[in-house]
Amino acid sequence: MRLEEQYIKPASQLMEDYINGKANILQYFSYGPSAENFSKRFEVLQQHKVDRAKVGSILRKFMEPNGISQKAEAHLADFENGAPVVVTGQQAGLLTGPLYTVHKAISVIVLAKQASEQLATKVVPVFWIAGEDHDLAEISHLYRGVDGRLDKLNFPHVEYGKNSASTAKLNKAKVHSYLEEYFRSLPETEFSKEMHETAFAFLDGADSFTDFFAALLNYFFKEEGLLYIDAASPDLRKYEASYFVRMIEKSEEIAEAVIAAEQNLVEEGYSAVIEAEPQAANLFITVEGERILLQRDGEEFVGNEGAVSFTMNELLDIAKNSPERLSNNVVTRPLMQELVFPVLAFVGGPGEIAYWAALKGVFNVMDMEMPIVMPRLGMTLVNRQVQSLLQKYQLTFSEVFTELKVAELRQALMESIREKEAEHLIEETQRQLEAKYEDIQKSFSAISGGLTPLVEKNLQFHSKQLQFLKNKLEDEVVLQNSTQFNHFGLIEMELRPDDNFQERVFSPFPYLNIYGLELVEDLLKLDFQYDKTHKIIYL
Repeated sequence: MRLEEQYIKPASQLMEDYINGKANILQYFSYGPSAENFSKRFEVLQQHKVDRAKVGSILRKFMEPNGISQKAEAHLADFENGAPVVVTGQQAGLLTGPLYTVHKAISVIVLAKQASEQLATKVVPVFWIAGEDHDLAEISHLYRGVDGRLDKLNFPHVEYGKNSASTAKLNKAKVHSYLEEYFRSLPETEFSKEMHETAFAFLDGADSFTDFFAALLNYFFKEEGLLYIDAASPDLRKYEASYFVRMIEKSEEIAEAVIAAEQNLVEEGYSAVIEAEPQAANLFITVEGERILLQRDGEEFVGNEGAVSFTMNELLDIAKNSPERLSNNVVTRPLMQELVFPVLAFVGGPGEIAYWAALKGVFNVMDMEMPIVMPRLGMTLVNRQVQSLLQKYQLTFSEVFTELKVAELRQALMESIREKEAEHLIEETQRQLEAKYEDIQKSFSAISGGLTPLVEKNLQFHSKQLQFLKNKLEDEVVLQNSTQFNHFGLIEMELRPDDNFQERVFSPFPYLNIYGLELVEDLLKLDFQYDKTHKIIYL
């Protein structure tokens, strides 16, 4: 395994400006994305009141079913004894979801170690599982490579309705069948059997999407002592009761703060990604198993276009006595993380950081300060087959991903193998056809203007037939040179799938399949520099 680091320009202007320290975006954050701010933030956290014993017991109870490693026990003790945390989070995707889930966990582990050394104090990595999320369509799919092209394999999730990832009881038979189909699409290797058995063992022990996700997260990171918690944990919700009360009481001010920030961001040339509304309560409530977004309507909180309604006092009573019915949205979730944990730094992806850009005023409303917001480490894994193809065609990762050289090579190959004489015959026939039909149209129009559309339609029919011939000619030429075209397709699919980063598309499992289950363990042995470079890892 070899590590290469290089800067790749982010897709969004906001992210590019943020990681490069531009003042016009940094004003929306309490700190810039730099380890230089650890000391200052650590001083602020000394005033952060957290019931560490209680939160520690909640973490321990949630983690116990998967087994708590010696390192995790040490981190729990460190937290209870005053250690700050570096936190990240993600939805409970199947097989951990996209690779960036694993990259986030690696990021908080790497950053916590760096902060611990820099501050000469214990710093603990924490993963916040967004089990409250009910948009199961976002987590119920996997991408696979089929004949050098990307294929999305969707899992049927309609039967779960509006249940969240933590409350939806898995239909084991259907999930088992779905994953079997997915694993069959992977090549058979010396690691396939163990990988298959490991995944299905965790599935068999899970009741929900979140259970399955947490078991895999623990498996990959237990030796690093990664702590993790489900945002939908009933025990955590009870602990959060007073925080929900504050969010309800401050809901109007919170909405106003987000709107003001987004208006300013737009004036600065950025996008308003939250698209906040003045009536937003920025909280969900569960009613008869359905998670419903609340809005303020005068003195009431309503949802489902008025189908459910609560007075302020009724909602406050729910917060105090049944907090498990409430959950956060993208605006209040960062607040809740900060209230529950003494967060030294939050690690997020580009989309999350765009949300956070609108939240500084929200933290101020709650008399809080934003933690340091750090971009997660971006990574691309390059397997042996792709490495061989890169060498064969004398390509670098940057040339493939940034300079789009593969497209140039494909076009050059196509130009070199084209049957130009046959193409010329088809094109010449088309020109002659159009000329003759022009004469036909003049003749027919002289008889009746109503015949003109018929002539045009007839010409279109013959033109389509000629285009069909041309396409078939091209297909045959490509087929005769399919090996090279397949190579180009495979390189792009692996390193730039669907014009995207690999980590946003593929699950870790295709790479576990060719490398072995120690992949994540070996990734953590690499000497990552926590900076703005992209990490290219040659397996």
